[in-house]
Amino acid sequence: MNILKLIKSKGIWIICMLSFLSAFTYNQINLKNLPKEKIRENETVITNDDISYLRPPQNYIKTGNWKANSIGKQSYFIRTPGYGIFYMTCLKIANSSFALLFLKIVQHLLFSFSVYWLFWITLSLVKNKKIALITASIYGLSPFAIGFLSYTLTEGISPALLLLYVFLLFKGAENKLLKQKNIYYLLSALTFSYLLIVRAPLGFMGILLPIFIFKDYYKKSALKFILKLVILGSIAFSFMIIWQYRNYKITNEYVGLHPIYYADNNSIYRPTFKEFWNFVGGWAQEGHIAHSYMVPMWSAAINGDTSEYYIKAALNTFPKEVITHFGEDRLFNVFRNYQKATLIQKSYYDKRLPIPKKIHHTEKIVIEEFQQLTNGYKSEFPLQYHILSPLKVFKTMAFHSNLSLYIFQHTFRGNWLMEVVRLLFFSLHGLCFIGLIASLFLIKRSDWKKSALTISVFIYVFYLCYFQRGIEERYTLPILPILLICLAELIKYFYNLLKPTPNPSKEGV
Repeated sequence: MNILKLIKSKGIWIICMLSFLSAFTYNQINLKNLPKEKIRENETVITNDDISYLRPPQNYIKTGNWKANSIGKQSYFIRTPGYGIFYMTCLKIANSSFALLFLKIVQHLLFSFSVYWLFWITLSLVKNKKIALITASIYGLSPFAIGFLSYTLTEGISPALLLLYVFLLFKGAENKLLKQKNIYYLLSALTFSYLLIVRAPLGFMGILLPIFIFKDYYKKSALKFILKLVILGSIAFSFMIIWQYRNYKITNEYVGLHPIYYADNNSIYRPTFKEFWNFVGGWAQEGHIAHSYMVPMWSAAINGDTSEYYIKAALNTFPKEVITHFGEDRLFNVFRNYQKATLIQKSYYDKRLPIPKKIHHTEKIVIEEFQQLTNGYKSEFPLQYHILSPLKVFKTMAFHSNLSLYIFQHTFRGNWLMEVVRLLFFSLHGLCFIGLIASLFLIKRSDWKKSALTISVFIYVFYLCYFQRGIEERYTLPILPILLICLAELIKYFYNLLKPTPNPSKEGV
């Protein structure tokens, strides 16, 4: 077999191998250029969040307790355990000296396998091997989606897990043998169950499972469909149910999927901060702006400094119409009460004690005041709150290059070639999200797989834009390969639409 035949027959596996090498190379170059204080054990990038993923499995191995090093009951469930279990497996296989290196290699391997899953899903939808190979090459060989493979964050594995889940669903739907079909659906439910405890907001993608089961079983037997739905649905949510039951046994209450604002938390992330965030989310204030004044305000107050300077810094970021409508005095007093509530927290913070679960009267005042401000903003500025702000979040979410590595944003930024690359991927990333909106208008019952993918991804994007509103680049990374698949299908659709039809009069000439 010559080299051309080999490439033609094994092209996708060559792309997968090259994807591993290219992704690993990009990330290693990035680590070499990062400041040393931003690297953990010379292997992974340090962030504010990653320690809360690493400490619970480390403590479990040492003490048998799955908890972070923070104080209070929240330390037992601050993060869902999926990524921690992944890291703990690496600790068990490799010793602690090599665990991060092993984790990083596994994350890159998962990424390279996910390139095949993406190729297969694309081929299933577009029925064109060349388009599927091009799509897989863009995803696997470029730096477009590899930015978190050297991080100890859920985004190191969640994109691959989501692709595997969708791949297994597609394999189940296209398999004619009942036994194999059942195995694929069982594996997809197990994959989703693990994905859910890795990154809970991706639970919106769970809508795919009942759709695929419905299409496969309902016409044959409604009873069989219900039975399959109950069994596979139970499996799909089993890991999360076990996790929530465990948390209930600790607290005697349901703590939620992401209990970062749990009442005994002795950090900035108190219930007061949650209501503050709901308020400034009304006009979609970006997270880095909100943190630029709230973190200094809280840090100063927890150390006894309640200067007006911090409140003025906050109000300087507010839109003029917000200041005019609510009045500067009212807004000033709300933040003054927030400082007072933080001073009450200080007495527990200094002694490293959890805050009593019953919320203090001063904090209740702050919570109620921010809630009133939020409700007032919704009433006075409904167009801004319900339409313009979500669109602003969508703009922030969609229009960037997704080239998050330090070398792209700092080391080589300004170089003309780097700027061309950034512009190219800015355009591609924007097209992926514009393509999602366009795909909503092309939904067909006959093309139900693509339609199911489009709807489920749109629901997740809508959740981020309308409800969460605090957007980080990594939140959309898991759905990026799905968006790329949908874009490939959309390009094929328009190509076929615009392709000139053969002239019957010239046939046989």
